[in-house]
Amino acid sequence: MLRTDQELLIYQMEELKTKHTIWLWMLLTVQLSLQAQEAQHYTLQQCLDLAMAQNQAVLNAGYQQQSNDASLQQARATALPSVSGYANQGISTGKSINPYTNTFINQEVGTGQYGVNASFTLFSGLSTINTIRQNALAYKAAKMDYEQAKIDISIQVLLAYLQILNSEEQVKQALSQMAATQAQLDRLSTLQKNEAVSPSVLYDTRGQLANDQLSLINARGALVTAKLGMGQLLNMTLPAAATFEKIDTASELQAPATESSSNDGLFLALPSVKASSLRAAGTLKRVHAARGSLFPVLSLNGSLASNYSSAALSQRRIGSSDEATGAYVNSGGNLLPVYESRSAYQTEKIGFSDQVRNNFNTYVGLSLQIPLFNGLRNKTQVEQAKVAHGQAAVQEKSTAVRYASLIAQLMNDLNNAYERYTVILRQAADYEASFKIATIKFEKGALTTFEYTTAKNNFDKASANLISVRYDYLFRGKVLELYQKAR
Repeated sequence: MLRTDQELLIYQMEELKTKHTIWLWMLLTVQLSLQAQEAQHYTLQQCLDLAMAQNQAVLNAGYQQQSNDASLQQARATALPSVSGYANQGISTGKSINPYTNTFINQEVGTGQYGVNASFTLFSGLSTINTIRQNALAYKAAKMDYEQAKIDISIQVLLAYLQILNSEEQVKQALSQMAATQAQLDRLSTLQKNEAVSPSVLYDTRGQLANDQLSLINARGALVTAKLGMGQLLNMTLPAAATFEKIDTASELQAPATESSSNDGLFLALPSVKASSLRAAGTLKRVHAARGSLFPVLSLNGSLASNYSSAALSQRRIGSSDEATGAYVNSGGNLLPVYESRSAYQTEKIGFSDQVRNNFNTYVGLSLQIPLFNGLRNKTQVEQAKVAHGQAAVQEKSTAVRYASLIAQLMNDLNNAYERYTVILRQAADYEASFKIATIKFEKGALTTFEYTTAKNNFDKASANLISVRYDYLFRGKVLELYQKAR
């Protein structure tokens, strides 16, 4: 009950200011809503899709997978015959040997050699087969690396997204805290004008308002930082007024399963663990391939060839005549001259196509190369391959242990986060009830400013902690879901 007309007037003025403040906040909210509609709006799935398409780490992992695929195709191609063609064309001047007559000539000669060579390795100590298997395992490992990169970036995007939502709620919480303090300050300012309150109470409340303003500044700064972090993950510049779809945390905040047996051995299904296992197997194939270089290499070789020379000539018969030889025969005491038929020839150059066809030759043979001594290079390669296999085996075990610990730690953190959430939820409810009582007492003058500020700070801190722990639990639960999907 209001006891005096002065208190009635103060109450009416305070109510008018409160309504004015509410209208200002409503107008501000509408303005912000219109701006948000103009800005880009993102959902969590959209952010994940953008990261998969644009994030540098994901793209690099994809390119590495393509590179390993090319190496695998190259390794497979080494098992196929090697075929090459050649064509040599030249001009020589001065004294040389005619390749057709094997006599010396002194003229300008145009020559050409043409052919196709083929070689096929029949046996190389299984080096080629093991190299193909090694590259096949490396390609599979690169695929697992690509999948792991997508999981890792998904986790980072999820964390950045929840940090944005967390920061947005912290900003709203800071605005609510500041509005409550401002309302008290307005009320106290009215009372102070009528000398109905101590100035120290007014100054303390102003100090509290400054604290709330600092909290708002920090919350807005964290929101900007979170958006910048999201932009880096998406490899793009996000609009300053970009908005992000809220997540229904109420449906997500369920108690974690008490049975952890379903996650036993989960780490073995993770792409990174599979990749390390594939690399270890690949280095073993590398050892086998290196040992193959110690064996002889048997190859089947063949060639088709022909050649051309501008000095090649042919003789074409153009006619014949009877000519006296200078010899005589005695026929009945008469000496008769002896004649013989002589052919006349015309020298002609042999055409290019005729030479290539006439000079065509083939070759087929087997080649055996036996490594006797080459400066211990082959033996050194075997030893280096063994060392690489040992390192890969150590890395395989370390990766498995690391991810096994990660899954166990994630389960432990998930349980702890839920326990913290339930505790802080009760704490926030208790501090809220305490703050409501303190507000009523403070407005009636039955509570000091210090006691009121303490109650308000406790409630504000608990509210901020509740927001943070809620998103922390949500994040850890979704990370576990990502790992479970990789199984």
